[in-house]
Amino acid sequence: MAKYKLLYKLTHANGALADETLDTPFEFEIGDGQLDPCLESCIEEAKVGKLQTFLLSSDEAFGPIYDEAIQVMNRSEFPEDMVVEVDAAVEFETPIGDSYVGCIDEINGDKITVNFNHPLAGCDVSFQVEILEKNK
Repeated sequence: MAKYKLLYKLTHANGALADETLDTPFEFEIGDGQLDPCLESCIEEAKVGKLQTFLLSSDEAFGPIYDEAIQVMNRSEFPEDMVVEVDAAVEFETPIGDSYVGCIDEINGDKITVNFNHPLAGCDVSFQVEILEKNK
C-alpha cells in the first residue's frame, strides 16, 4: 500500500474546524486505520505538491445519522468512578472485545443518551489536503 506524508484540514460545510494537521506533516499508509476510507480515497486522487479541496456530501463522507446508533443507557452501565457529562466521549467494550466510542448527548436522571454515530455523521464536509510525499 502507498505511504503518504501530507498536511490536511477537515471542516464542516459551515466552516467549523473538525480536524487539521497545522504545520506538522501527517504520515500514514492507506488502509492502516488512521483515516476514514472516504478521506483515503480523496488522498489517492490528489496530486503530489498541489493543495486540493474535496467537498463531500454526508453520504460520501461519514454517512447519515442512524437512529439505532443512539442508545439510552442506565447510569449503572457506566463505571461508578466515571464522570458522566454531556458532550463527553465514552468508550465501551463489547462482550467479544470490540471497542466503541460514543458521545453523551443527554442526561435525564439515571438515563443517559449515548450517540455512537461518527461525530461527523450527517454533515457535509470540506477536506483540504496537500500531499508532500507519496511512496509505494
